[in-house]
Amino acid sequence: MIACLTVFARHGYSRTTTRAATSSQFGPKTLMTRKRALSPGSKLVSSSNSLLKMPAREEVIGATGESGPGAIRYLDTPDKSFSDRKQYRSIVLPNGFHALLISDPTERSRSPPPPPANNSTIDESSDDGVSVTSATNELTESEGEEEEEHDGSEADGEGGEKLAAAALCIGVGSFSDPKPVQGLAHFLEHMIFMGSKKYPTENEYDSYISKCGGFDNAVTDLEETTFYFEIDEEYLDGALDRFSNLFTEPLMLRDSICRERDAVESEFQTNINSFSSMREQLMGSLGQDDHPCSSFSWGNLRTLKENVTEDELYDILHKFQKRHYSAHRMHFAVQARMSLDELEELTVRYFSNIPSNNLPADDFSTFNERNAFRPDFYSKVFFVRPKSNICRLDVTWCLPPSVKDFKVKPVDYMAYLLGYEGKGSLTSYLRNRTLALDVQTGASYGFEKNSLYTLFSVSVIMSDKGLDNIEEILKAIYSYMRLLKQTGPVEWLFKELQDIEATSFRYRKEKEASDNVEELVVNMRYYPSKDIITGSELYYNYNASDIQQVIDNLNKPTFNIMISSSKPYKGITYDKKEKWFGTEYAEKDIPAEWQALWDNAAPIPELKLQERNPYISTDYTIFATQDDPETAATHIPAIPEKLLEDGVCELWFRQDAKFNLPMTLMYFYFISPLPMQSQKSATLTSLYSSMLKFQIAEDLYPASVAGLNYEIYAAEKGIVLKVDGYNEKLPIIVDEITKSMQYFDKNMSADVFNVIKKKLAKTYYNEIIKASKLNRDVRLKVVQEIYWTTVERFHVLKNLTIEDLGDFSRKYFEQVKIQTLIQGNTKKQDALNVMRNVLDNLKSGEIKNVSLIESKARQIPLGNNYLTVKSFRENDANTVTTNFYQAGPVTPTLNSRLELLVMLIEEPLFDMLRTKEQLGYDVSTTIRDNFGILGYSITIHSQEDKFTYQHIDQRIEDFNVKFVQLLEEMPEADFQLVKRSLLKRKQIVDTELKNEMNRNWAEITTQEYIFNRNKLEMQHIEELSKQEIMDFYKQLHDNQFRRKMSVQVVGCSDKSIQCSQKTADGELENEDEDLDREFLIHYLETDELGRNYITDIESFGKTLMVYPVTKIQF
Repeated sequence: MIACLTVFARHGYSRTTTRAATSSQFGPKTLMTRKRALSPGSKLVSSSNSLLKMPAREEVIGATGESGPGAIRYLDTPDKSFSDRKQYRSIVLPNGFHALLISDPTERSRSPPPPPANNSTIDESSDDGVSVTSATNELTESEGEEEEEHDGSEADGEGGEKLAAAALCIGVGSFSDPKPVQGLAHFLEHMIFMGSKKYPTENEYDSYISKCGGFDNAVTDLEETTFYFEIDEEYLDGALDRFSNLFTEPLMLRDSICRERDAVESEFQTNINSFSSMREQLMGSLGQDDHPCSSFSWGNLRTLKENVTEDELYDILHKFQKRHYSAHRMHFAVQARMSLDELEELTVRYFSNIPSNNLPADDFSTFNERNAFRPDFYSKVFFVRPKSNICRLDVTWCLPPSVKDFKVKPVDYMAYLLGYEGKGSLTSYLRNRTLALDVQTGASYGFEKNSLYTLFSVSVIMSDKGLDNIEEILKAIYSYMRLLKQTGPVEWLFKELQDIEATSFRYRKEKEASDNVEELVVNMRYYPSKDIITGSELYYNYNASDIQQVIDNLNKPTFNIMISSSKPYKGITYDKKEKWFGTEYAEKDIPAEWQALWDNAAPIPELKLQERNPYISTDYTIFATQDDPETAATHIPAIPEKLLEDGVCELWFRQDAKFNLPMTLMYFYFISPLPMQSQKSATLTSLYSSMLKFQIAEDLYPASVAGLNYEIYAAEKGIVLKVDGYNEKLPIIVDEITKSMQYFDKNMSADVFNVIKKKLAKTYYNEIIKASKLNRDVRLKVVQEIYWTTVERFHVLKNLTIEDLGDFSRKYFEQVKIQTLIQGNTKKQDALNVMRNVLDNLKSGEIKNVSLIESKARQIPLGNNYLTVKSFRENDANTVTTNFYQAGPVTPTLNSRLELLVMLIEEPLFDMLRTKEQLGYDVSTTIRDNFGILGYSITIHSQEDKFTYQHIDQRIEDFNVKFVQLLEEMPEADFQLVKRSLLKRKQIVDTELKNEMNRNWAEITTQEYIFNRNKLEMQHIEELSKQEIMDFYKQLHDNQFRRKMSVQVVGCSDKSIQCSQKTADGELENEDEDLDREFLIHYLETDELGRNYITDIESFGKTLMVYPVTKIQF
């Protein structure tokens, strides 16, 4: 859906980096959470029906062709999109186990796999991509590190390999936690992985998944717990065997219980500063004591150790598992390039034996929206002191549960209207008065949207002016509610939204297998079988009464007001503390004048509903197949071709003939010497991109609603613009944005400048106080010849003026190099026209000295180098340690060795340091590519009051010694399996155009242009032997050749001791002090022999050798 609130909290066991969508602060907003419902509804309307394939219903027969009590039940086949080639079958096994079988018809290779061997472990970690920014879209994340992508034929991404995936969702979550042992559902999710009767080795399941080229994960929500994995499809059989046994006969031994409690505690401590988690728990603390929403769903040592004996926890855990982990409450989805019959046979074989107790789920029927929260939830204003620099107003209504209303989606429809950002919208009204930067609306699944209630919020990201004038914001919100009541349901608006979503579904991009099964397996709990795929996507019916009911509820004076601000609101004293996260807050009666604002609310003339959307596409012609569909794929080049190059621009183009969707992607990198010139210029680049997004947000928001998306951010060498969507009107978006770039300084205002500057300062501040970000910043400050840390940018930003930004914007395009890639459903001439329009709009000159935009890395000195600094977040125990081992300039052989080495290291590293020693929740290894200078690192997120940073470093080094032994003892068959898994990973086909686009874009921005990179890399991987990897690893860690830099950001070791010279509780008094703060790096060192402590990054960096510009040569 569109313009809905995206913040939600789920937690669980994690082995991999989570894939997550991000959007720009002022760009399109998309709902990242699932859209679910509980019951069937009426038929699809014709506008949606026309977009669906309607498979015939399966016959109802038994497993052996007979019907009866022991028969398999075949449910309605799910409706699907016309663009979806997969086949589906929905079945229920005799034990009540509900399964969705997904057959991918893509042709699969038939080379026989070697038998998987035991005790070999691999995983693939990937690093930051070229020109990728952080989630804030303000801070440059690039360190010249390319993401590992999967490919393998003449054009990468067409190698014929796909991964299989499976997910299992159990209908129990944190709502069912017993009050004495809160967090039990989450803890059980952790414990399930700890071996089964058939496979008793604790890490057997993880090890098998990893060594066969996959990953696994799990997540606990309030009403369900989901486990999923992805694997090389040739080993799906063995994976399902191990996976199913975790639920058939799990072990959950006492020894594992004692250790895994520490993992839950570490996970909680890692998230203890998260604003969204803190806010959710605070909201829960305002719930009625007996209501499930008031529980502490995370769990920690306090609830799992101090409140319960080990014997009691053991018994409670096993009883909870037997009570709730029953087959009849399980839903399962599996996807592979196998026939439906083959998938059914595997499902029957491995999941028929899961016990079923046929007990009903916990009865929550007495709980609802009326008794969820205490009376003061509605009668008080809550003032919250966040641990990050945040200024936010939340107005929240507790509505009846809406998950059953999936046919009409009235709550989503209301979120769309309230969250609209175009002309006349609430967002536009508040932005134009510089009261707010953003407005988010709606409810995300989990705590806010479940079977008991719906928490519908209007969340306003305020400026300082907004905080001082909250009455104006409240008046605007209340007035918009009155406008909605006055106008009532608007059928044409609903129909327009219905058509937009229906078109999006028709041309739906294929999802990664793991993402697909994880989404659908939860949908299975809430939608009828026929609607499992469509239920979360489509607006089926217009129902004015359903919409009116939501409007009426939003016009009732029963809502919660919460103000979260680093700067106390008008002298508020925070005199309360939430029990679990320690969030400081205060509560006051709603002021009489605020109440009067509601009582007297009336529509404001400037606020009005949106007009018809002019950006909706009407032409969906597929150009590649327009003339000769049979030969389209053969006459179109497999790799991008250069259409244009001169001193100013470089245009690459590839017409799509593979995905055949009416979509195009256009990426532009406006490279300038300015960002690398100084800290000031780099900061102005970020300020420019933020201001530009603000300037165009109102005009282009309708385009984002219509499926034309844009992203603008500051990268290392300049501004990146990415647009994608339906190709018909995409050039219009590029034209409007580049015109805005040209006239940027004429559209500036002092008020907006101050708001954006303050917002960027808050962004920088919040990054600086994160230990993981500081760790990365100081590491790159050493490794890269030119790198501006967030601390440096934060300090420079304070003195920047609107005149500085105006001068910068005028100078920026005097010298640029515009790298461009256009791919998709478009023609060469269209691409050339787009490029010429960009050049005409910007009127740029070429860069006179290209050496000013060259990126180079430094050589780490021989020996053991230590960069140890204190965290800037006071009284926070979280420590992040990264041991980085530099290998040298990239060559095909070195790159292949490191890729295979990291895959070999990952599983034993995780098993030894995370599972067995419990050093921290996050333990990982990855390749580092700093502008062509390679190495690898091991990172551990730990708590200083549990393990010192010295101990963490020592245990990493102990692992390095142990790994030599593990490698020497590894059977040759195991080694070959790991190598084979890496090779197959490089042959994975692209599931959507963006995969191919991003890989090609990385080749262009790094100026290496090796579009068949993975195919070439495979040739070198094939030649690697176990002895070669052993020799390489030993040399890498030999004292004669070792170049190690251990970067340690150290948390507070004793929370009872003040860790800085700030206020007694370790936080600054208010937002203004935060943003005026001078961050000075505090270096730590010891007297240990053989260690070189870095005590001044600037001075140390100047002594290092700088490598020349380095690019790989095959």
